[in-house]
Amino acid sequence: MKRVVIFGECMVELVSTSATELKKSFAGDTYNTAVYLKRNAPGLSVSYLTAIGEDFLSNELLFAMGDEQINTDHVYRCSKRNLGLYMVRTDKYGERTFAYWRDGSAATQTLNVMTQAPDNIEMFYFSGISVAILDVEQREKLFDLINTLHSSGCRIVFDPNYRSHLWRDQQEAQEWMDKSYQVADIAFPGGDDHLALYGHTNADDVLAHLAPFGIGEVVMKNGAVGVHIVNHQGQFIVPVQTVTNVVDTTAAGDAFNGGYLAARLSGKNVTESASFGAMVAGTVIQHPGAIIPADTLRKAVTPL
Repeated sequence: MKRVVIFGECMVELVSTSATELKKSFAGDTYNTAVYLKRNAPGLSVSYLTAIGEDFLSNELLFAMGDEQINTDHVYRCSKRNLGLYMVRTDKYGERTFAYWRDGSAATQTLNVMTQAPDNIEMFYFSGISVAILDVEQREKLFDLINTLHSSGCRIVFDPNYRSHLWRDQQEAQEWMDKSYQVADIAFPGGDDHLALYGHTNADDVLAHLAPFGIGEVVMKNGAVGVHIVNHQGQFIVPVQTVTNVVDTTAAGDAFNGGYLAARLSGKNVTESASFGAMVAGTVIQHPGAIIPADTLRKAVTPL
């Protein structure tokens, strides 16, 4: 069984369902990817590396991970911290607005409380958010771990997922994003992220920026324009089907990544994987919330 470890933060998600009501669930960029990866490639072993608190919400999250068959062997407890929380409001076009309470979350201490580093794994996945929530000392620990894993043959996967409010300034974000790209075997740059962070206005700008890092597989998500892929075989553009019934774009990129990696780890080529990832994402954005019901996804997308 192929083993994947995904690092990051899962938070309590509160979604407005009316002016006075909220729906509670659990989500976070890398956690969403872990769920959609496992759902679409059930034969994989998917572990989530994070820290949670000792509060009742943290306990509920563990049960939710169990329901999703996400391994919790690298979920650590932080007695002085709780889960982070965010609220999301979605407009009639499916675009969302967030409010966060995460500064003191347990996940910000993950590398400090981790007692056993993952090993003997095929793939390690992290994001710009995973890096941003850590202090500098823990970021260095993270990259020490990544370099150790990479030297043992583990493939490193990175999605920048740039959130400006998590960084001290743009220069700091660029420094750590580029450091992350430098260790990546597979990267998922987004057009919107690169526009906000680097001022890149098209795919050529993004790919030119990434070329010096020697990333083996670059998968650029560019909305309705399609998916641009560059690997040792050349450059490909994979069109995506337009979704007319957009309800909630939360986790669209995370779902794509999970679907893409599920396909790649199941032996599909890059264009087949991009089409599969787009199908997963296209299904997710037609329903509210970051993680849609498993049976809803299965009705639209057959697991690999």
